[in-house]
Parts: sequence; C-alpha cells; structure tokens
Amino acid sequence: MRLSSFVDEALRLFHVSTFASASSGNLTGFITFDDQKEITRIEKQIRRRFIIGSQVSELAIVQDFIQQNYSERTIYKVLHAMIRRGDIQYRIQHKILIRIR
Repeated sequence: MRLSSFVDEALRLFHVSTFASASSGNLTGFITFDDQKEITRIEKQIRRRFIIGSQVSELAIVQDFIQQNYSERTIYKVLHAMIRRGDIQYRIQHKILIRIR
C-alpha cells in the first residue's frame, strides 16, 4: 500500500515539473505556439519561393529571413527539419541547398 502512494506521488511530481518546464520553454523538444506559427510561416515561404529542383545558397536564405525579422535559430530549425524529411538536400560542402520535393 505504501509503495502505491509513493508511485502516485512520484507521478504527480513528474507531471507538475514536466508541465512547468514545458510552459516556461525550458524543455528540449517542446516549442511554444508562437514558435510553431513562425516555423510554419518560414517553411511555407521556402516552399513558395524555391521551386522543386532549384538551388540556393543556405547563407542567402538565412540572411533573407533574418532581414524579415525571423529568428536565426528558428530558420535553421526549419531547414534541418526539411533536410531530415528529404524535402531539401545539401550540396557543395553544405553551402548550397537544393529543393527535392
């Protein structure tokens, strides 16, 4: 019976601390609603501006989005997500990106 109470309290503490960390933005892997909106906007713009088969300098993309007041961290997060999914690939020593799909 005491073990059950201990486990219940441990789970309660885990949930409280996890939700507190997530809401403060300190939990790796979790993003805020505003971050998600920014990620979506950046990805839509990349897809709209760079047709399949086109190549562009990664530095040019990043600088362009920074000039539009997007977070550099978020820009790279979007590019790396698109690379992981196979939407874009690096070429020429990771300086050029090509849109695959």
